[in-house]
Amino acid sequence: MALKNFKVEKLIRDYLPSMMRAKGIVVHERAMDQEEFIQRLKDKLLEEVEEVKQACGREEQLEELADVLEVIQALAVATGLSMQQIEEKRIEKRHARGGFEGRLFNHRVEIEEDNQAIAYYLDRPAQYPLIADHDKPDCLFCQMARGGQGVGYFAKFKHCYIIKDRFPVSPGHLLIIPYEHTDNWFTASEEVRSDIMKALYFAKEQLDSEYNPQGYNMGANCGEVAGQSVMHLHVHLIPRYRGDMEDPKGGVRGVIPSRQKY
Repeated sequence: MALKNFKVEKLIRDYLPSMMRAKGIVVHERAMDQEEFIQRLKDKLLEEVEEVKQACGREEQLEELADVLEVIQALAVATGLSMQQIEEKRIEKRHARGGFEGRLFNHRVEIEEDNQAIAYYLDRPAQYPLIADHDKPDCLFCQMARGGQGVGYFAKFKHCYIIKDRFPVSPGHLLIIPYEHTDNWFTASEEVRSDIMKALYFAKEQLDSEYNPQGYNMGANCGEVAGQSVMHLHVHLIPRYRGDMEDPKGGVRGVIPSRQKY
């Protein structure tokens, strides 16, 4: 019976040739020198990481992560490192830069041309491609975040700023807006949402003192069909006053007027 040949061309575990031969498979393997072995280990690490990305379910994730760790240990030994050294470096970097518990996703960064930090990104164009000016989000609120549009800040926080609405629904109507361009509440990072909540409480205290409203509406429009006109997250804080409308019952349900009363 004719043999079929399949190309493999990759590093394999030590016991696999004998295991495959026991199944009647003809294996053509060779031992590598140190330089090639290290390079093949790096290739293997990329292969295993990709399999982690494709893994579904807890057990499959466990299998693939174990493979990644095996390759890391082999690569450490081959390059004269110990797992203890790697663990110590991991802890050092964690203390300096934090871990990943915050689940933060960085969309982009903006750096002045004379800032020395820009060299790190310019030296890595494949990893950090430069965004052309015409590709940059430049919506109204992005311009305000940079101090444009003659903005007058009501207050500024770490990840957001507060302004007075230019077309207020009621006296004291405020907008809380993140500096980073993100479409809506559901696309914003947890860090940004947390900062907006702090800003909301601060804004309420200020409005309570200055306007003494009897109530508030607060919220954000998410998507064009929900009434969002500027596709950059902004949260409304609208003071309400007794008598500002004939019958306020239903509140935010009034976004669909026929459904406000119930």
